[in-house]
Amino acid sequence: MEIRNSSEPSAVSGAGFSLSATEANAVLSQAQSTLEKLVELHQQTELLKQVRPAAHDPASIAYNAQLANGRGVFDAARDHVGAEVTYLGELIDKVKEAFRATTGYESDAAQDLAARPQGGVAG
Repeated sequence: MEIRNSSEPSAVSGAGFSLSATEANAVLSQAQSTLEKLVELHQQTELLKQVRPAAHDPASIAYNAQLANGRGVFDAARDHVGAEVTYLGELIDKVKEAFRATTGYESDAAQDLAARPQGGVAG
C-alpha cells in the first residue's frame, strides 16, 4: 500500500494500491469504527453459546447441541467474526505503517529543505 501526496496522480502501475493522505485517513477512520463494532459482535457471539435447550426432550437437546456445543453454529459464527477482527486489525496496522513511512519521508524532506543554504551559484 502506498499513501501518496494529494498532488500526485492517483494511477499507479504494478501491484497494490495508492491513497491520498485524505483518503487514507477516511479509510482508517472507517476501519477503526468497523473494528470496534466487530469486536463487540465477537463478544456477543460468546453470549450466544450460553443458550440452553427450551425443554429437556431429545429434539430440543439435539437442536441446542447444533447451535451451541463444541462445533455448533455459534462456534462457527465466533470463529468467522474472530477472523474478520484479525484481518481488519492487520489492515489498520498496515495503513498506520504506511502513514508512518509517508510522514517520515515528508518530515525528512522538510528538514532537508530547511537545512539547505539560501541563495545559489549566482548569489
